[in-house]
Amino acid sequence: MPDITFRAPHGEVPGYLAVPAEGAGPWPGVVVIHEAFGLNADIRAKADQMAAHGYVALAPDLFERRAWILCVRNAFTQIRAQSGPAFETLDAARSFLAGRADCTGHTGVIGFCMGGGFALLCATRDGFSAAAINYGAHGWVAHHNADLWRQTAPVGNYGEGDPVWATSGT
Repeated sequence: MPDITFRAPHGEVPGYLAVPAEGAGPWPGVVVIHEAFGLNADIRAKADQMAAHGYVALAPDLFERRAWILCVRNAFTQIRAQSGPAFETLDAARSFLAGRADCTGHTGVIGFCMGGGFALLCATRDGFSAAAINYGAHGWVAHHNADLWRQTAPVGNYGEGDPVWATSGT
């Protein structure tokens, strides 16, 4: 599947698009949010897995090919603030998917580690129908936003002994 760009309020954003190989569609969409290592082969493989299960999957590059350490720090600042360019990118990714002819318009979000924090917060935003949160940074978000956790009731996967989740108090 191709590396693509899509439009966000702050400009063009690189991403990876995976489309189901079989069937005619339309399919539901899913935004795949990477961990702190960025849009890498592992996240592309996760998008491909989503496509193999019948979803149009878009993995946006939240770091947009910029300096890694600054992007990670900035991403966690945006998670804490619950706003910023990353959220604009995620909303634009959802809109991009929903507007495709091969998408039903229903979109979910799945995030890994740092992306799990973004996914949990996206679950409360308009337009996302479902959220899957997978380990890591979502523990801080859940701990400091317990009301969000109760309102969204997302699906979560947490590694055994995850120190962030184990100390979050939720």
